[in-house]
Amino acid sequence: MMAMVEAIGQSGYRATTVADVVARAGVSRKTFYVHFANKRDCFLTTYDAVSARATRRLEKAYREAARWPERVEATIGALFGAAIENPAALRLATIEIAAAGPAGIERRERSIARYERFIRDAVEMAPGEGRISETTARAIVGGLYGILQRRGSSGGHSGLLALVPDLVTWATSYYPTPAAITKSPTRAARKHPGFAGGRAPGTLARPSAFIARRGLARGNQNVSRSFVVHSQRERILDAVANLVATKGYAALDVNDIAEQAAISLKAFYEHFADKEDAFLVAYELGHAKGLALVERTYAAQPGWREAVRAGISTLFHFLASEPAFAHIALVDALTATTHTAERSSVGVRAFARMLVPGLEEAPGYARPPAVTIEAIAAGVFELCLHYAVQGKIRELPELTRDGTYIALAPFIGAEEAARVATEAAV
Repeated sequence: MMAMVEAIGQSGYRATTVADVVARAGVSRKTFYVHFANKRDCFLTTYDAVSARATRRLEKAYREAARWPERVEATIGALFGAAIENPAALRLATIEIAAAGPAGIERRERSIARYERFIRDAVEMAPGEGRISETTARAIVGGLYGILQRRGSSGGHSGLLALVPDLVTWATSYYPTPAAITKSPTRAARKHPGFAGGRAPGTLARPSAFIARRGLARGNQNVSRSFVVHSQRERILDAVANLVATKGYAALDVNDIAEQAAISLKAFYEHFADKEDAFLVAYELGHAKGLALVERTYAAQPGWREAVRAGISTLFHFLASEPAFAHIALVDALTATTHTAERSSVGVRAFARMLVPGLEEAPGYARPPAVTIEAIAAGVFELCLHYAVQGKIRELPELTRDGTYIALAPFIGAEEAARVATEAAV
């Protein structure tokens, strides 16, 4: 397992082979297979060991810090300290675990649930009778994960501990969560006004019962070549989005794409180099439409607070109306390839830019540190990811209230953020 950590740290899960692991471990392949069924089994078992060790470290830090807010700082510091001591394990636990597919995502969910408990208990030690909502606790852990993942992947391990005080300020800004936010979310309408059935560029629509008829009629000479090219490309992107959302990226096959898109393999390769190329284009088109919708709604509001609320509402309704795209953006982009995971991170940062005016919105004496924006964006993404892996993408709009509160509270205070979040949805 130590050899697996080292190999993952150097090459990542996809590039690591059993041969790499046994060479580092100094054992034979036969010995490896006595202990593990395959590379994936070894990887997941190693993750479990890394996660258990981190949990014990957090428990110790939690017990030894008797007061608030020292306990919050100790808990976050223990998580970040473990990351600094073993960057390879950090990469395995926060980045590469998603590459193991659904089993990896499930383990990630369990780890986050454990860390939620530590954060919630530590924050709730503050004076008074307040509490913090489960959704907010998940967003906090998601924010910490996002910081670790992004800084760790770019080699910024040495600066992680310096961020701990700022992240404590961010995490504790949500305490106590106002009563209006701790209530169960209200089920929202699934269709956002102005959305025409979720027809993103490339359509990214659900598969039609008449998929076999979607190709152009043979011998039809009354259409231009440019129309044929556009039609083929659109159908390919539809097929990629729907097949990946149904079967996962690992099971995606170019032959299946061609069959569902009603084109030949030759036609597929005229448009795309391979399945990763087609996946990235499908992601980019869906992301571009979602970002454009959010930016347009955001810009139309009278003030920044209302703009954040409207932007989050629009984003969640867009994802709910495009479940195939939402799945590839929230889940499959993390698990497909290293390139797609990097692109997912860039996509999250594009939405995070809308929070920048909040630094000026906050009172000067309480202006949050710049890392707050990065943490909030990762926290909101975590909420969306959680709904996606739970099969609840169409229910994302019900998180508009909580997402707005999480985005605004560090800038304008918990009570005012709750007031804005619970106003009539845009």
